[in-house]
Order: sequence, then C-alpha cells, then structure tokens
Amino acid sequence: MTSKQPGGLSVIEQLAAYVVTESFEKLPEATVRAARRAILDTLGVTLAGSVEPTAARVRALIAHRRAPDEATIIGTPLRASVEDAALANGTASHALDYDDLNQSLSGHPSVPILSAALALGERQRASGAALLAAFVAGVEIEAKLGRALNPAHYEIGWHATATLGVFGAAAAAAKLLGLSAERTANALAIAASMASGIKANFGTDCKPLHVGHAARCGIEAALLAEAGFTGNPRALEHGDGFGATHGGGSRPAWELTTAGLGAPHDLVDPGIGVKRFPACASTHQALDATLALAEEHAIDPKAVVAVECGVSYLAPHQLIYDQAATGLQGKFSMPYCVAVALDALLRRGRAAGPHGGTRTVRRGACPPRRRADPHAEGADVRPPGADNPPEPPHAVHRGRDQARRRPAIGAPRAPGEGSAAESADRRGAHHQVPRLRGPRAATRAGGVRSGDGAGA
Repeated sequence: MTSKQPGGLSVIEQLAAYVVTESFEKLPEATVRAARRAILDTLGVTLAGSVEPTAARVRALIAHRRAPDEATIIGTPLRASVEDAALANGTASHALDYDDLNQSLSGHPSVPILSAALALGERQRASGAALLAAFVAGVEIEAKLGRALNPAHYEIGWHATATLGVFGAAAAAAKLLGLSAERTANALAIAASMASGIKANFGTDCKPLHVGHAARCGIEAALLAEAGFTGNPRALEHGDGFGATHGGGSRPAWELTTAGLGAPHDLVDPGIGVKRFPACASTHQALDATLALAEEHAIDPKAVVAVECGVSYLAPHQLIYDQAATGLQGKFSMPYCVAVALDALLRRGRAAGPHGGTRTVRRGACPPRRRADPHAEGADVRPPGADNPPEPPHAVHRGRDQARRRPAIGAPRAPGEGSAAESADRRGAHHQVPRLRGPRAATRAGGVRSGDGAGA
C-alpha cells in the first residue's frame, strides 16, 4: 500500500500496516499474559457494571430495534446486533469507572477495544487467538496515538478513552474482519470523523456512554471500510485533521505513534494498571494513604479536622465535583471519596468511638485541601522534551501531624496483589460483587466498602 500523496506513508497507513501484520503467533509471552489479564479484568467490571442504571438505560434504548441476533449483551439473556451489543457492553464496562488504566492513553484502554472485539468476534465466530490478537492491536493503536497527542489532547477537555479508543476499536474490528491494509486505513480515517467524548460529562451517565459509543463507532467504521467506504489516509496529520482539531494547538509528535509499534506493546510497557477502588484514579493515592495512615497511627476518623491531598496538575480537571450530589459525581470528588474512606473505617470498627459506636461521615465533613504536588501521579506527564522529575510519582496525604507518600496500589509500577483470576473475582466476574450500585463501593482486598461510598 502506498500513499497517493507526497511524503510517503501517512500515519494512518503505517498504523494499518502494523494492524494487518500483527498475529497471535508473533506476540511475546509477556504481551499474551498482559492481554489475558486485561480481558479477564474487563469481563469482570462489565458484568458488575451491567446491573447499573446507566447500563439499563442504554439497553432500554436499543430494546425496540429490530436487529439481527448477532451478539451477547453481557450480564443479561439478551442479544443484539454487533453495533448495539458493543454500545451496551461498552457502557456497562465503564459504568463503575472500575476498569483498567494506561499512562500513554491517559485513560482506560481495554473497555472500548474488548467491547467491540467481543461483539464482532462472536458474529465472526473468531477463535480465542484471533480475538486476543485483535485486542492487542486495538490497544496498541489507541495507546500509541496517546503518546503523540497527550497531554495536550486530554488537557483541553477530550476524554481520551473515547476519542482515541474509537481508533483502537476500529483497528480491532478491521483485524477481525480480515481487512486489507488499505481498507484498514480507511476504517481508521473514518473513525477520525466519529471520535467524541468530553470531560465536562464526567460524573454523569455520558462518561460510560462515551465508551459504548466508541466501541460501536469503531465497528461501524470497519464495516463501512469493508463495504468500500473511504477516508483520507492523512486524516491525522492533515492541516485540518485530527491532530489540528484535537491537539490543543500543539503539533503532535507523530513519530511517537509510529516508532516501535508492537516493540514493545503498550500492554507491557508502560503496562496496564488495575484499580483498587471504583473511583477516579486521581483519588486512589489519597485513599490508599488515608487507609494506611489510619491503620498505622490508629487515627480516629471522627477526630480528623482536615485532610490535605497533593495531586497532579491534571487532577482538578478530573475531580470536578467538590460537592457531590450523586453517586456518579462522587466518583470524581476528592472530598466525597476521602470522607467515604473514613466512613468505611468507622463501619469496619477500626476506629470506633469511646463507646464502640460508629457514625456516618457526612460528605465534606473533613474536606481535603488539594494542592499541586510535583511527585503526584501524573505530575511527570509533560509535553515532549520537558524534564521528568527524578523520583517516581507519589501522593502526599496529611492528617494532623501524620503524612504519607505512596503510589496507588494497582498502578503498573505497583501491580497489586493476586492473579488475574483473583482480580476479576474481586470485581464481580464470579459474582462476588454482583449488585454494585452507582454510589456504592466494594472490594475484597482491603478497599472501601460503604453504603454511601463513591464508586467508579
């Protein structure tokens, strides 16, 4: 495949060339292990999220459609067209905001890809090896695009899980359809016109909908390309293309996307982070530190006057609710999440009052003060060429005269405890947490459990 425009192969054409040549037989064992773990974990969070009101609303939307009986809607006896199944499963997979993370993407890598690949793979009767190879290729495309476009893309308000995930979903779908390099390039170019999702809708039903929409659009882009639809192979780097409109005024470093595709795979380096709490990842270090400080110093949560949380410069763009009015908003509220963590300690009896009783901590009863911390996770995400801090990113958490600096458990640099099966079990794949609801959090490994807790 050669570009008809000057300058050699476009970025999209180079991505397409990678997608069509990727295969299960070529995958390193470390990549296969990481992909299997991510798939199992994503199935767990999708099953848990399938009972959420957000997921039910999407299923109600598609219930009236007369469509082919092609693919399973996870957690239900229902079946739908591949596009509608991808929409429903993608929304369910992100309903709890409990799904995995990737630094290059600045978002959740597995959910838009697996939601598309499972639906289309079922229709195509794809083998497990074919499904896994398509999943790896899809994650690689979205993550490598993130390396070129972030942090500017994320900073200006785009929800990268969706806006870049649609490219990965299109790549995975093209792989399962067996499209040529030229038609795969068309699928990716079509996906560029479908990309959407804004961070202003965090804390609402729209955030998980972003994932379902990306998964559905990725499939549609590939199916259109299969039917002969075309797109501009330079849709990314064109002066009026995706980089110009979604790059925040900066010029994307496209060489970061095309160099090293699959060598190593982003699933391995920088890797996938697994969440400990169903809340925005920017709360996790503060929550880990809260629980650790209380354990180590026997802190009585009722005596806490204030909490100070050092956060990355991006955190205020994610934690947009100082006063959470709903469970969905609570996922993106540091005051709410920290109050819930303290409340959880009271409910578990670890810091009971003098008479052994407990009480609920009101939202905002001990409001954390956020401040920029150069060592907080994400603080080392800089535009290309900027110096990174020499020590690993951590969070600072202060409670009176105690302080704790720690990485979030489950981040790629701190993969957490247990096997992939235990991780999925903790999230509900074996029905250990079958009735998670929006504001409720539940984990089996020392996490937050509260009737009023933040969930994400």
